[in-house]
Amino acid sequence: MEAKDVSEAEDRAEDPGSKNKGQPDAAQPDFPPGGQTPGPTALWEMLERKFLEYQQLAPRSPAEQQKSLLNLLPLFLKAWEHSVGIICFPSLQRLAEDVSNQFAQEIQKALVGKPAEQARVAAGKLLRWKGDVDVDQDGYLLLKSVYVLTGTDSETLGRVAESGLPALLLQCLYLFFVFPLEKDELLESDVQVQRMFVQMLLNICGEAQGLEGLLSGNELQSLMIATTCLREHSCYFWKEPTFCVLKTISKAQNVGVIQYLQAMDCIKISLQNLSRLVDTLPAPEVSEVVSLVLGFVKDSYPISSALFLEFETGEGYPLLLKVLLRYDGLTQSEVDPHLEELLGLVVWLTTCGRSELKVFDSITYPQLEGFKFHHEASGVTVKNLQAFQVLQNVFHKVSDPILCTKVLSSIRTMWTWNARNFFLLEWTLQPISQFVEIVPLKPTLVQRHFFQMLEALVFELRYVPHEILRKVQRLIQESPESLCTLVALQSILRIAGGDPLFTDIFRDSGFLGLLLAQLRKQAKILRKSGNKEFNPGVQDTERELTCVMLKTVVTLLKGSVRNAVVLKDHGMVPFIKIFLDDECYRGASLSILEQLSVINAEEYMSITVGALCSSTQGEIQLKLDLLKSLLRILETPKGRAAFRVSSGFNGLLSLLSDLEGSLQEPPLQTWGAVSPSQTLDLVLHTLCALSAALYLDPVNGDFFRRTGLFEKLAEDLCLLGCFGALEEEDAPPPSWEDTKARPFADLLSAAFSSASLLPPKIQSCLQILSFLDSMARGTLHLRRDLKDAPKTRQELVVDPQRGEPGCDPQGNFKQWPAPEERTDDSDAVIMHPGVLCIMVRLLPRLYHEDHPQLSREIQCSMASHIQSLVKSEKNRQVMCEAGMLRTLMTSCHKALTTSSSPLHSGLIRIFEKLASQAIEPDVLRQFLGLGIASPPSAAMKKLSSSHVHGGDSGCPGSQAATPVPAEGSAVAPKDASPHLASTQALRPMGPSQSSTITLQTALSLISMTSPRNLQPQRAALAPSFVEFDMSVEGYGCLFVPTLATVMGASTEYSISGGIGTGAARSFPPPGGLTFSCWFLIGRHSAATEGHPLRFLTLVRHLARTEQPFICFSVSLCPEDFSLVVSTEEKEFQPLDVMEPEDDPEPSAGRQLRVRCGQLLACGQWHHLAVVVTKEMKRNCTVFTYLDGQVISSAKMLYIQALPGPFLSMDPSSFVDVYGYIATPRVWKQKSLLIWRLGPTYFFEEAISMETLEVINKLGPRYCGNFQAVHVQGADPGVEVTPLVAEEKVSFGLHIASSSVTSVADIRSTYNEVDSRLIAKEMNISSRDSAMPVFLLRNCAGHLSGSLRTIGAVAVGQLGVRVFHSSPAASSLDFIGGPAILLGLISLATDDHSMYAAVKVLHLVLTSNVMCDRLMQHICGYQIMAFLLRKKTSFLNHRIFQLILSITGTAELGFGSSVITNVGVFQHVLCNFELWMNAADNLELSLFSHLVEILQSTREGPRNAEVAHQAQLIPKLVFLFNEPGLTPSKMSTIIAILGCQLRGHFSLQDLLRIGLFVVYTLKPSSVNEKQICVDGAQDPSLPAGSQTSGKTIWLRNQLLEMLLGVISSSQLHLSSE
Repeated sequence: MEAKDVSEAEDRAEDPGSKNKGQPDAAQPDFPPGGQTPGPTALWEMLERKFLEYQQLAPRSPAEQQKSLLNLLPLFLKAWEHSVGIICFPSLQRLAEDVSNQFAQEIQKALVGKPAEQARVAAGKLLRWKGDVDVDQDGYLLLKSVYVLTGTDSETLGRVAESGLPALLLQCLYLFFVFPLEKDELLESDVQVQRMFVQMLLNICGEAQGLEGLLSGNELQSLMIATTCLREHSCYFWKEPTFCVLKTISKAQNVGVIQYLQAMDCIKISLQNLSRLVDTLPAPEVSEVVSLVLGFVKDSYPISSALFLEFETGEGYPLLLKVLLRYDGLTQSEVDPHLEELLGLVVWLTTCGRSELKVFDSITYPQLEGFKFHHEASGVTVKNLQAFQVLQNVFHKVSDPILCTKVLSSIRTMWTWNARNFFLLEWTLQPISQFVEIVPLKPTLVQRHFFQMLEALVFELRYVPHEILRKVQRLIQESPESLCTLVALQSILRIAGGDPLFTDIFRDSGFLGLLLAQLRKQAKILRKSGNKEFNPGVQDTERELTCVMLKTVVTLLKGSVRNAVVLKDHGMVPFIKIFLDDECYRGASLSILEQLSVINAEEYMSITVGALCSSTQGEIQLKLDLLKSLLRILETPKGRAAFRVSSGFNGLLSLLSDLEGSLQEPPLQTWGAVSPSQTLDLVLHTLCALSAALYLDPVNGDFFRRTGLFEKLAEDLCLLGCFGALEEEDAPPPSWEDTKARPFADLLSAAFSSASLLPPKIQSCLQILSFLDSMARGTLHLRRDLKDAPKTRQELVVDPQRGEPGCDPQGNFKQWPAPEERTDDSDAVIMHPGVLCIMVRLLPRLYHEDHPQLSREIQCSMASHIQSLVKSEKNRQVMCEAGMLRTLMTSCHKALTTSSSPLHSGLIRIFEKLASQAIEPDVLRQFLGLGIASPPSAAMKKLSSSHVHGGDSGCPGSQAATPVPAEGSAVAPKDASPHLASTQALRPMGPSQSSTITLQTALSLISMTSPRNLQPQRAALAPSFVEFDMSVEGYGCLFVPTLATVMGASTEYSISGGIGTGAARSFPPPGGLTFSCWFLIGRHSAATEGHPLRFLTLVRHLARTEQPFICFSVSLCPEDFSLVVSTEEKEFQPLDVMEPEDDPEPSAGRQLRVRCGQLLACGQWHHLAVVVTKEMKRNCTVFTYLDGQVISSAKMLYIQALPGPFLSMDPSSFVDVYGYIATPRVWKQKSLLIWRLGPTYFFEEAISMETLEVINKLGPRYCGNFQAVHVQGADPGVEVTPLVAEEKVSFGLHIASSSVTSVADIRSTYNEVDSRLIAKEMNISSRDSAMPVFLLRNCAGHLSGSLRTIGAVAVGQLGVRVFHSSPAASSLDFIGGPAILLGLISLATDDHSMYAAVKVLHLVLTSNVMCDRLMQHICGYQIMAFLLRKKTSFLNHRIFQLILSITGTAELGFGSSVITNVGVFQHVLCNFELWMNAADNLELSLFSHLVEILQSTREGPRNAEVAHQAQLIPKLVFLFNEPGLTPSKMSTIIAILGCQLRGHFSLQDLLRIGLFVVYTLKPSSVNEKQICVDGAQDPSLPAGSQTSGKTIWLRNQLLEMLLGVISSSQLHLSSE
């Protein structure tokens, strides 16, 4: 028992005497009468008085003195108890001296002259509390008083020690321990006495003076010998207190104690006693005593090594070994305190020694990073090998698992003291190396613990024990115990995974080869025995061992190409394939094959794809595992390339083909064992693999599209069994309740919900559509939980009664979140547009006859979802490039044809949106031939019942109200909005079906041809373009190879690239240069990003030098939107090498900077021209033009002759000049910048401003070389001259002359030099034939002159996008053009269809120049006038305004009113016979308009000239013969004639009017004076009648007009 425990026990225990009411009077203190016990202070004062009285008494006999002292003790104890242990007694030391003397006398009196047994009884009787009041209690009072006194202070304790009491107490303890009482029963008072007795001894041992008192006799020696003899009749009750006292004496670390034990041979005698008894007594008891003896040795060692030496010379180590070996075979608990204590002391013994162990440094390299061997002894080190050999021998000789593990733990503890201990032990005794050899003989628990130590050696000490690992390797190879081999291999697996260094170590040691040999053996066994079924509940060591071997090989292959080569050289690939069939081995086998893909990805792909294709129908899990492995390899570019080469796409599609009918309901018999969820999981992972193979891989994407695999994928999905059959064209349309479909995302969520009650086939369809939707966005293989649908706010509830989700009995769908609360798909990025085409193909197959309402809802929801995806212009263009319009026509033909179909209007909207960007002519022809009619809307039904007309004149039938569609968009009379949604549910007026078809066709064409971009001048079709988006990769450009080659005198011609037959093109151009391009800024970069818009960067490189130099650049700076033109020579190098923010100031005269931010508008096409005029010496003048207007000019230094600092060139050398448009890879920098490039030209001369005006007028869709330019409005018969000389056109780039090719094709078609340059820029091989290369051919390549560049190639996978613009307005030219538009006019049966037809013509003519030329070619304007004259009754003010818009004069007063379309003006507007017969007095509006355009001060003369060409005056003169011509109309016509003559005075026109005036003269037989001029107002008489007064009035008016013209000061004479 420890001293502290005894003290606490004493404090908790209550004094038995305090409970005894029957104490004798001598034991009770004398209190004054009153009955109440005084307080502590009063008690101490009373004790002080009585003690003084005791001292002042005359000398008495010893008996009386003893009696007086004993009478004080109850009061002393009472005061102590009431003071809670605080003693306030001045004469405490004197009291202690008297009491201890008295107590010593009493003990001596009890013991003296008695045999040991009787002395034991007497001592016990003396100290015991007697319950009887008549019995003497003096011994107990003395014991308790001394107990209290020894717990006070050291001075009091010294007085107690002087009495000789300590030795007597130790003698009593010896008697109590050695001689037990015969009776076994123990009273509570005995326990109290023992606690006080022991605590008193412990207090004495804590004081040096008291400790010396204990050593005064041979009591301590006797007590130690008694404990080591372990007599069987020793008292068990006193054993623990005895050990506690001896341990306290040991821990006192007193020199006197050490000398005493040494003098008395205590250690030697104890060891001898233990050696005799070790084999006969229980191991725990022996170990407890040995620990006690070793405790004296350990506690004394810091002061003196004498006892340690006695232990060594007294055969202490063999004794320890014997004691520990006694534990072998014992049934013991894991926690044995005696064993733990003994092992701890043995471990301590290993540190005892005079000097450090001397060993040789024998570290074998390589070692782990971070390993450091400390030569100096920092921390506790091992010095005593004899002690360690005890532990080593124990481990060798015992097989008890607990003892062995404790020994191993003890050794590991030494390593934690100091890492050096491992090396000191291993290089001397080699314990771990020896343990490896015997560890197979140990229990599994010990084996696991041992190999954990080995792992700790590696991971904690960062040391690689090469020799030990070789022995472990030999153990794995030779051990007959498979369990031990398994444990060892598992440890090696963990070690190998700890650091890549082990991949080399285990290969060089032959361990990898050993594993491969064992695996080959197991594979052969597995192949012979067949694939037995594995029961997971039964433990099979051999299978587990094979699994661990496979996993170890996986670990050794990771990151080690050399190990993969070793595996391949061992011919292991066929054997690894054998393990794929067993699910237990499959994961590791696939990992091995994945690691092999690093050195031969094609072999991995052929194995995986082959295994997928050869797997049987029921091996679903095998297919899933193979697909998951495939997904991991497809993350690498090499894996994706190998997948394509190994027919991976066809393999996966065949996998889907094999699933034909697997989702049919009810399932086919062949698929009975496979659940739909398993099939869907397989479909999902197959689509994931396809998505991963296509992700960011242009080669695979091009291959998949080019070989028609999107169509094959759609066919395979259709055959799964869950999709319906295509509806027959002539089948009657099913009924459809007019209800709002729920959002597509909510339907998908319902399909994935565990509580979903959707029909199985429909649920399968929706899940597959969800997969396709994610695949189209490129995120299918990136989602963490592949089976989760996108989250929605509301789950679907399916009514089991009707089988329709979320329908109430009335057929109305439940309320869904408002559209503005949902996320918008318009910003979605479509990565794989071909997948969206697949969804369109599946759209008609979503109909199931057994669930018609739900099917239609899903179809409408999906159509709406697709429509939302193509809201953005970019997505529309992407889908046009993917051929979605053709897919719509072929797959959804019935829905497009049937106006009553619920899908009709949605699909029409999608078609119109896409056709406004690009549509192929044959697809447009099919669409126009459909005969489409839209479903009626509520608004149209209302309008059809009430024909509301209105207009300027207010006359009936003058103008029909515009039909307003259900969603709020309308075709307004003067609507030129680019967002005209004309295909909303409009219902035409009138019963005619042909009129309905005509109207709907016209409305669709209006939507397709309405301009989507607003140009400041006129609506124009957007050109084809290359878009550069810097937000994705940070770069993307057009690379222009071999713009020129400057050759030395003796340079070989073959080094030059380019095309042509002339000599190499010189640089810089001697006569100056011009750069021209059309561009559109979609989004500016932030000023802080500092990413300029780089229009052109020319770079030169002198052969056999390292650094290329920029010699000319044109860019737009984002900070202040400045156009920067530079001729400074700068090094062409990456951004991180270039100077940071503070770039040095450009050299003087080398840079022009002009702000043009106010002239640029986002979303509009602008024309930029930079003209550099070469002057004398090295000077030049730079002009910059924006949209045809000069914005700046400056004198600058011209481009120097040679790049950089070079002033001369070797005759055999050459300078290569190449260019970049936009940002090349070396200047990679992510920013918000998005811009588009249209037609781009580079001329080797400074072109004139007049030429630039012509180029600007030609617009961004011009695709020629300016050799034969026809400007709109010019006479087509005039011979044209080239704007730029042929040889001066360096290059012209536009998308119309482009193609997708490859570097190998460029090499064979053009030359090797350019192919190498392009391959280097694209970072691919110069012989690559797979990577698609987008080449913009130089449209000037066929012209005469020097060598030219082949064109430009697009560099950048995600940052560059190409779009071929072919909107409906342009495609119409290839299928009849104006003939179709005139046909719509001829088919018009009312004013609505007439207005729509003319509106289409207006839109096409104003945006497409070619249409105007075709109209002139087929005399289309005359035909138009003829058709309008046939349908005069349909004309109204709205149509009249449209014709004015076609003419170009409708914006009078707001913009330019010059006549732009002469044909319409001449043949339609000036066809007065047409307008005179029209309703609503349209001729008055026409005459008023003619007066206005001719009177215009700015455009009047130009309009008058056009009117002269259109024979306006003769046509007006002939109108005077009209019978119904009123005087007001005649006045207006005369005003028109006056305006015409003033604006364009022509003698021919004057003569015509003069002849008519002469015609109005009366015959000589008629007297004009007799004719009443007042009758001139009679409208029934014609104005030309020679007998009417109207003629005279008309003549006077004409003469007055001529007088005004002749006298006018603003007369514009014609060229005549």
